[in-house]
Amino acid sequence: MFDIDTQRWTCIQESSDPRPHTNDDSNSALGDHPRPRLGSTVPSRRFGYVSVVHNNKFVLFGGFDGSRWLNDMYEFDFETKTWTEILARGQLPSVRSCPAWAKDETHVYIQGGYDGVERKADFFACDLKTYTWTEMPCRGTPPSPRYFHSCCLYGNKMYAYGGYSGSERLADMYAYDFETNHWSEVDCTNGDCPSGRSSLVAQVYENSLYIFGGYNGVHVLNDFYKFRLKPVSVPPPALVQDLQKLINRPELCDVTFLVEGKEIHANRAILAVRSEYFKVMLFSGGMRESIQMTCGGSDMDSDYSPPIELKDVSHPVFLKVLEYLYTDSICDTSLEVGVPLLIASERFMLDRLKALCEDNIRREISVENVIGIFIASHRHNAIGLKDIALEFILKNLNDPTVMVG
Repeated sequence: MFDIDTQRWTCIQESSDPRPHTNDDSNSALGDHPRPRLGSTVPSRRFGYVSVVHNNKFVLFGGFDGSRWLNDMYEFDFETKTWTEILARGQLPSVRSCPAWAKDETHVYIQGGYDGVERKADFFACDLKTYTWTEMPCRGTPPSPRYFHSCCLYGNKMYAYGGYSGSERLADMYAYDFETNHWSEVDCTNGDCPSGRSSLVAQVYENSLYIFGGYNGVHVLNDFYKFRLKPVSVPPPALVQDLQKLINRPELCDVTFLVEGKEIHANRAILAVRSEYFKVMLFSGGMRESIQMTCGGSDMDSDYSPPIELKDVSHPVFLKVLEYLYTDSICDTSLEVGVPLLIASERFMLDRLKALCEDNIRREISVENVIGIFIASHRHNAIGLKDIALEFILKNLNDPTVMVG
C-alpha cells in the first residue's frame, strides 16, 4: 500500500478468512457460466485482473496466474486486512485476463479480454452491493474482439479505446449508451491521432478523454493525447415547474384555505419559509388553538385541520399569490391582475411580489386608468399603489383627461 501523505510503500500483512463471501441465493440463472472452484481465500498470484475499490474494500476479478485463466472474485477488507473469496451469482463472465473495465458508484463494468484461445467482445456489469453479474445487451456496432484496451465512463456512456486484436494494435474508439444499450463507433481520426496501441492508460477529466503511453508492438510509448468528448447534455432545471405542480393538489398538500367559498390547497412548510405572515398564521400557538376550538377540541382527529377562511382577497388573486410563493415569479402581469395582486402583497407582507407588481403597474398606468387605480388603493389602504397613482397624477396635472377621469 502506498501512503500519499508519507510517500512510502508498506507491505500489508494479510490474514485469510476461511469463510467465502456469498449471497443467500445459490441458484444461477440460465446460461450462467460455472462458478469458480473454491480454494484458498487468498487469491493466487496473477496479472491482467480487474480491480476496483468499493466501500473500503479492494475487489478483484479474473486474470492469468501463469497456467490458468481465471474468473474468480476476491475482496480485501482494508479495516480487517482480510481476504475473502466472493461467491458471485448471475451471469458470470467466462475466464479471462486483460479486459477493459470501468466503475461507477454501484457497478463495475468489464468488456473484452483474452481466455488463452480467443479474444473477447462481450460486456458485463457486476452489482458491487450484491455481487451479481449481468451480461449487458449489445445493439449497434460493438468493438471487435480485443484485450489490453481501456474503458472510461462519461455521462451516460462508456468509451472503449485501443487494445490488441491478436494481430494488430488498435486505435479505434467505441461508445456504449447505457440508456439505449447501443454501441457506436466514435470518429477519433481528426487532428493529431494516437497510433494503435495496447496496455495504455486512459482517464476522463472534465469533458475530455486523456490517453497516455502503451505499447505499439515495437516500442513502449510515453506520449500523451487528449480527445474532446461531446459535452454531457444536462436537462434544464425543473425545480420551479415541479414546485408549481404542488399548488392546489389535495393529495400533496396539508393545509386548505377557503376563498370566496372555494377551497385552495397548499403546503404549510413552503408557505412558512416563504412568508412571515403565513408562518405566524400556520404555526403560532394562537392559530393552533383557534383551529382546535373550531374542530371541537380533542375529539377531532389531530391530523385534521379545517379550511382557513381568507376574506378581502379573490380566489384567482390568491392563486396568483401561491404561484409567486412557490415559483418566485408571476406569469400574468396585466393590470387586471397586477392591481389586486399588489394589494394582496401588502396584506401578506410579500415585499418582492409588491415590487414586481409596482414595476408592472408603473409601465401600464395611463390617464385612462389612473383614477380607478387611485380609488382602489384608497379603498384597500394600499399605500404603495396609492403612491404610484399620485406620482402619475402629479406628473400629468396639465392633462385635462386625468382630472375629468
